[in-house]
Amino acid sequence: TTFALLAECFEQLHGAPAKVLADRMGCLKAGTVANVVIPTVDYVRFATHYRFVPDFCHAHDPASKGIVENLVGYAKTDLIVPDNDDLTIVNAAAEQWCTEVNTVVHSEICAIPAERLVIERDVLRTLPMLRPRIGRVEVRKVDKLSTVRVASVRYSVPYKLVGRHVEVVTHDGQVRIYGPDGDVVAE
Repeated sequence: TTFALLAECFEQLHGAPAKVLADRMGCLKAGTVANVVIPTVDYVRFATHYRFVPDFCHAHDPASKGIVENLVGYAKTDLIVPDNDDLTIVNAAAEQWCTEVNTVVHSEICAIPAERLVIERDVLRTLPMLRPRIGRVEVRKVDKLSTVRVASVRYSVPYKLVGRHVEVVTHDGQVRIYGPDGDVVAE
């Protein structure tokens, strides 16, 4: 989910920053050595895809952690989310809120965020043509029945792939199977 939301954020910005500061989240942090965070393999792969340097807040440092948490707190206190389970309605409310707050002068940067983004877009890195594969990736060999097994379920793939290896990506309740050439062969 974190990777998917970051990818969506980069798409909204039409670019990726050179460095991404994150809290010490378990899905991004594999461990720490001498108080230096070691990112997970998946996060390194994701960062490499978008060509940014992953950075983490310092432990027990309110200044660096506050940068991340203040933004979350700002959204939580200022964004009024309708009491609704329909994600389309909730997302529409969030988009309207973003339009409102990004078209007025921001007290911290003393500029209009939407106008500042236009200027700063020049320093963002160009997005890759394709989104990275987000989710659990497993390599499976296609059996003689033209299927692959994932979590005790068999998924059909084109017969021409029998005996070949494919990548099975599971994320957000969906399964995508990529052939040896990297194209989606089944969903």
